[in-house]
Amino acid sequence: MSDYIVKIGFWLRAYDTLTVQAASDAEAIEKAKTAAAVVVESTASPDHIDTDERREGVIAFIDRCTGDGRETVIEDIEFDDDRIHRPPAA
Repeated sequence: MSDYIVKIGFWLRAYDTLTVQAASDAEAIEKAKTAAAVVVESTASPDHIDTDERREGVIAFIDRCTGDGRETVIEDIEFDDDRIHRPPAA
């Protein structure tokens, strides 16, 4: 029997908070969209990461352990449905 190393990837929902100043609700919405895009691209830690529900996974790779190291068996395997990007309900 062989040992295999399985690396998985998945999405976690993260939350952050920011403040914008605006003269109207419409302006606040537009400023929030712009600010949110900057925050999403940031590498800083968010306020909260929801670890209760992991979403949309992929197996990044499976490697077989050998006496000489590791051998790649397969990479990038879907095993989970797309719960994030599914089509909108009719």
